[in-house]
Amino acid sequence: MSPGKTTTASHPFHHADADLILRSSDVEPVDFRIFKLLLSLASPFFSLIFTLPQPKIAKEVQDGIPVIHMAEDKQTLKTLLGFCYPISMHAPPQFESLSELQKVADAAFKYEMEGIQRHARKELIEPRFVESQPLRVFAIAHRYGWAAEVRLAAKNTLQMPKDHPFVAELAYISAATYHRLQEYRRVCGEVASTRAALQSALLDQEDDWVWVTCQICPKADPEDSFYPAVRKWWIDWIHDTAEELLNRPRGETVKKYDVRRKALAKADSCLTCRTRAPEELDAFSQMLAVQIENEISAVPLGIDLDDWD
Repeated sequence: MSPGKTTTASHPFHHADADLILRSSDVEPVDFRIFKLLLSLASPFFSLIFTLPQPKIAKEVQDGIPVIHMAEDKQTLKTLLGFCYPISMHAPPQFESLSELQKVADAAFKYEMEGIQRHARKELIEPRFVESQPLRVFAIAHRYGWAAEVRLAAKNTLQMPKDHPFVAELAYISAATYHRLQEYRRVCGEVASTRAALQSALLDQEDDWVWVTCQICPKADPEDSFYPAVRKWWIDWIHDTAEELLNRPRGETVKKYDVRRKALAKADSCLTCRTRAPEELDAFSQMLAVQIENEISAVPLGIDLDDWD
């Protein structure tokens, strides 16, 4: 298919004094009229290219300006080049999606733009990406060899359901790496669940929690609790929470609304527990959530990242 009509990019890529045109790969190409100096400062690759004779770098000239045909589409070039321009000329670009971030990062690696690589790396683990799409972020970070981002994304995958949908970025990692990620999840689940299940063993008769001091509502079955004086509604909550943590081993799981609501509904039948249980269970949940996070943070990922940057 022959290229369609060429158009010129909008501000700031249409300057009359520009000395280079980068043409996008779209069916209807877009010309970015830019300055070699700005591009060479951002890219050692282009800095070297510009030392070559002009016919070597551009076989086409338009309005006396050399034209380089690029492999990137117009959106990728707009974002990539936007990072090369000072904020006094335009607002810094924003990554609208992980797909866009990947395209820009690929180009940044190709053209040796280390500053843009660092920015993409930082943006990759912004909450809007790593918390909502952790498996995609994990695979992308693994592809680029970004160790800290791999670890953070792996931890965030723990909040996903076990049967998560397929994501195309899984093609970036090996079956062995994916298996280790799943094994990491299994171990974290066991560690978190065990930590929750042991809570009754850590109670003391002098603790002031209502599930310890109450003498009215039913006690836990001695076989279900290390500390038999605890109230049954609380130990049921511990068991339910431990089960949830096997599937989603994160501190936030401890505060899951429906599990907490179920426990408080049982506590509400007790005249002593009903007034204190909501506030105290919330406080206890906060403490347990911190413990869970500390425990899973100590679990090794099982993927060799020592030689990564």
